[in-house]
Amino acid sequence: MQRFVFDPPERFVVGTVGQPGERAFYLQAAQSGQLVTIGLEKAEVTALAEGLSALLGQVGQQQGVPVPAAADIEVDLAPLQAPFEEDFHLGQLTVSWDGRRVFVEAAGLAQNQPGTPVSEEDLDSLRVGLSIPQTRAFIERARSIVAAGRPSCVLCGRPDGPDGHFCPRLN
Repeated sequence: MQRFVFDPPERFVVGTVGQPGERAFYLQAAQSGQLVTIGLEKAEVTALAEGLSALLGQVGQQQGVPVPAAADIEVDLAPLQAPFEEDFHLGQLTVSWDGRRVFVEAAGLAQNQPGTPVSEEDLDSLRVGLSIPQTRAFIERARSIVAAGRPSCVLCGRPDGPDGHFCPRLN
């Protein structure tokens, strides 16, 4: 069991490895020469970006905290950092606000026998504390990474690949 805490991280980004349609998605956090890489699914990247966006919206409206517009943020466009090795695969993800910082907490999948209870202390985990601008930059990068996948079919909206796809609208 490994516990990583980066508050604040020097870098917290999402990125991919592979070609559209075959991409693997990863979260990376870096601080003081330490690098953590977490594998996750495209849908989890989308959910994290939307959850953080909703959290920023609530913080801005309910607490009057200024939230910068996407156009006012410098987004980290650099590729994932090497050497590349997954530290754990995502099992749980939470976002929270402590009144001044946004926290993203990721816990790994349980490595136990089915039916055996697992406590949170038994899971690999990462906790990052982000400023509002860091959070906005993460959201914008995550959205662009997700959007960079395969184009959608104009008929059904499903992802279309270089070899085509089965389109239910053509039946």
